[in-house]
Amino acid sequence: MKNTVSLKPYNTFGIDVYAKDIVYIRQNEDITQFLHSWDGKIPFYVIGEGSNVLFTKDYDGIILKMETKGIEIVSKTDKTVIIKAKAGENWDEFVRYCLSNNYCGLENLALIPGKVGSCPIQNVGAYGKEVKDFITKVYAISVSDRAVRMFENQDCQFGYRTSIFKQEKKGQYIITDVEFRLNVDAVPDISYADIQNELQGIAPINAQHVYDAVSQIRTRKLPDYKKFGNAGSFFKNPVVGLPHFEKLKEKYAGLKSYPFSENECKLSAAQLIELSGWKGSRVGEAGVFNTQPLVLVNYGNATGKDILNVATQIQNAVYKLFTVKLEIEVNIV
Repeated sequence: MKNTVSLKPYNTFGIDVYAKDIVYIRQNEDITQFLHSWDGKIPFYVIGEGSNVLFTKDYDGIILKMETKGIEIVSKTDKTVIIKAKAGENWDEFVRYCLSNNYCGLENLALIPGKVGSCPIQNVGAYGKEVKDFITKVYAISVSDRAVRMFENQDCQFGYRTSIFKQEKKGQYIITDVEFRLNVDAVPDISYADIQNELQGIAPINAQHVYDAVSQIRTRKLPDYKKFGNAGSFFKNPVVGLPHFEKLKEKYAGLKSYPFSENECKLSAAQLIELSGWKGSRVGEAGVFNTQPLVLVNYGNATGKDILNVATQIQNAVYKLFTVKLEIEVNIV
């Protein structure tokens, strides 16, 4: 069985690699059916919109493309709503659906590319919010015995850009549905400075204002993957001990930090990359975007290995200056 299916349309980096086959999942039963027929010899990889993956070579297996649709109101009161969405729902369309019905909370996570099913895996977050703040349950099918399992929020072991689905249970479950608890007609969170700056002069501020502000900020800072292939933020913001940070501050007075724990703080990966001289740099067809150093881009014909090579050089440069290791957020395949 040869690799004959191009994955270029199915990853936002636009990397031209091939897989053996692609199976479109349009209902949950399609997953069960696939697993019943799967012999376990050929690997498979689940993607939504391919917005958080870097293919470094042809994939010698089958791609499962999540395209399930459906949004269900589980329960509702005057103040809260429990809403369940299929894994194949487009994330931003889901956020806009919630806003159109005055279900608030997800507006800070506007315009994040991907599908609903991928958000618990990464515990996606932006502008002061993470999806763990709103997820109540995650439903998934076990690869080993095809049983349906429900994970409560605490079962998911959410952390900074991670979860049990990215760590202990990686590859063991296929997420089918995600359940959220949102507020009805609530006051939005505008604690993030960039949002406050964007909304100056607007009062009273509602959730739609926040969604629009975040969308405008992201549009200004981030490249359109249809023009410059990318997967958004390529690196996590590193977490360091406070003594390490204080030592760095002696040399770099303007170094940014954000509280993380009693003895740790989070640094800005974008700032570290910029201070290392990599902002806007280019190596052949791969490079670092000129307005957001966290974003690595494919300028046209870069391979996955080209992108990864730039990432490795950035990691080495940052470590040399700051003795801080940048961890890659994007899934490398």
